Amino acid sequence: MIDQIEKTFGKILAEDFETILEESYTDLDCLVNSNIVITGASGFIGKWLTFSWLYARQKLDGKGKILLTSRDLSSLSKLCESFEGGREIAYLESDIRTITIPKTFKPQFLIHAATPASAQLNKDDPAEMLSNIIDGQKQVLQQGMQSGVENILFLSSGAIYGTQPSDMRLMNETYVGGPSLTSAASAYHEGKRVAELLGNISADQGSLRFTTGRLFAFLAPYLPFNTHFAAGNFMLDALENRNIEIQSDGQSVRSYQYGTDLCVFLWALLNRGRSGEAYNVGSDEPILISDLAIKIKEIVNPHIDVSFHQRDENKASSRYVPDISKVTQNLKVVNRYDIAQTISRTSAWWQDSNKGIRQ
Repeated sequence: MIDQIEKTFGKILAEDFETILEESYTDLDCLVNSNIVITGASGFIGKWLTFSWLYARQKLDGKGKILLTSRDLSSLSKLCESFEGGREIAYLESDIRTITIPKTFKPQFLIHAATPASAQLNKDDPAEMLSNIIDGQKQVLQQGMQSGVENILFLSSGAIYGTQPSDMRLMNETYVGGPSLTSAASAYHEGKRVAELLGNISADQGSLRFTTGRLFAFLAPYLPFNTHFAAGNFMLDALENRNIEIQSDGQSVRSYQYGTDLCVFLWALLNRGRSGEAYNVGSDEPILISDLAIKIKEIVNPHIDVSFHQRDENKASSRYVPDISKVTQNLKVVNRYDIAQTISRTSAWWQDSNKGIRQ
């Protein structure tokens, strides 16, 4: 089995799947014997969850079935064939707003990860972004209740807090800030807030257990390397032997969680998170964007240069770093990979994939 997994996914991901199983053994031992739905399964996070569940199911001889949903599952289904028990995998191609769980599939767990993290869509058509999030959440909740789902894990975003105050080192779940309602660019942020509320209303009414993971920033295999994610753009520049040009003064602060740690956090939330509560998910290791670019250069390609704009005194630098003490203390999970290991493993995976990101 390991040989087939490594042949399909490469050495790095084969190691990562095993690490997730070791770190999440108790949670996955339960979850692979239950039926589970993952919406947005073909996305960055959806792939990590899908593959780590299938790997654990195979290793633990689980009896559960999985339903994977997305608008396009063609590339995902091919990769899923590498795991045993292919007959236990069901696929459903659908817009999240019209998704219908087959009556023949009886899930106990559902992870809702089907929101497009698209800055372009949020800019070009904020109303469509809102519809995706809010109408999609309504449909997921309705389908979950009708199909008998017991636990729903909703993947929200740290963006719901709005702008992190410059003097707030780490942002925790009790912060009651919010996005600006006078800006159309807040469609994604506010949509996630409303979606959380809709889920918590369902939980309050006793319909099901609903837990929220507020996701921050990540760097790992399957992250799109050519979109609005700074870390991905820096990685792609370094891997393709281009100089890194930061489109700012580089003084904004971020943090990045690796995919293995992300999965460990999410499996714990799905299995043991408290209903009606939200948990930050990410890394609490802050790093300046300029330092991130320099570190990527040092680890990935020392021969390139890093440049950035001179500081604009009229433009404040931003900060986006979570306090993760709630999830680490309550659910006993920790981040195993620091930023250097995160960069190194992501780079190694990319190169192992013959400089073509696996889909």
